[in-house]
Amino acid sequence: MADPASVADTQAADFRARLGTRLVLWSTIALVLLGVVVMVGAYRSDNPNQILNTSQLLLSSLLPLFATWVGTVLAFYYTKENYQSATQGTLDIVKTINQRLASTRIVDVMMPRRSIIFQMVPVGGLGEVGLAEIEAKFAESGASGGKISRLHFFDAGGKAVAIMHRSVWSEMLVAGLREQPPIDVKIGTLARLLDKGYPSPVSQTFKDFITNTLVFIAIDRTLAEAKSAMEAKPGCQDVIVTQTGSQSEAVAGWISNIDIGRLSQA
Repeated sequence: MADPASVADTQAADFRARLGTRLVLWSTIALVLLGVVVMVGAYRSDNPNQILNTSQLLLSSLLPLFATWVGTVLAFYYTKENYQSATQGTLDIVKTINQRLASTRIVDVMMPRRSIIFQMVPVGGLGEVGLAEIEAKFAESGASGGKISRLHFFDAGGKAVAIMHRSVWSEMLVAGLREQPPIDVKIGTLARLLDKGYPSPVSQTFKDFITNTLVFIAIDRTLAEAKSAMEAKPGCQDVIVTQTGSQSEAVAGWISNIDIGRLSQA
C-alpha cells in the first residue's frame, strides 16, 4: 500500500509541473497575440515610421518580460533538482560513513596498550604522582613522532585511572604557580593541584575532569559504537578499550576523538 505522504508529495509535484508548463505556454500565446494585434494596428496606419517604432517597442518591452518568465520557471525547477541532488548526495555520504564505522572493529583501529605512553599511579592514588614524572612523560614522543598530547594514568593492575590532556596539564601548572609558595615542579606532586577549581559542564575540579571524561567499551565492539559512547558523555574525547567494556579491567587499547574523526571522513 502506498504511503499517503508520498502520494501527496507526488500529486503536489505533478500539479506544480502542470502549472509551470501551462503558465509558460499561455503566457507565450498571450504575448504573441498581443504583439500581432499591436503590429496589425500599426500596419493599418498610413505612417511608415509607426511600424518601425511599434516593432522596436514590442521588442524592448515583451522580450525581457518573456525572458524573465522563462528564466524564473527554469531556475525554479533546476534549483529544486540541484537541491534534491545535493541533499541525496549528502545522505548517501552519511550513510556510507555510518556503514563503514559499523563494519570497522575497534580492535583493528585502536592503539594497543603496548604503544600507549602512560604514568603509573602509586597505591596512594593520583595525588602521589610526581610533577616531574608527568613533565618527563609529556616530553616523550608518541607513535606519530611528535610530543604526546595526552597522558594516560594506569594503576598497578593496568586499569585506566585518568587521562590528562596537555592543555589541562598547562592549566594545572599555571594554577600551581599562582600559589604562595608556588609549586616546585621538580619535587611537587599532584596532591596540591587535583582539588583546584576547574569548572566545566562535567567537572568542578581538575581531578573530576581527568577522571570523568573517558568511556569504556568492549574490544569486540565497532567503531560506530565507540563513537556513540563518546558522544553520549559530555566532554569525553577518549575511549578506553577493555575485554568486556568494564572499567575494572586492564586496558587493552585506546582510541581518541581525533582518530574517530579521521576515520569518519568521507
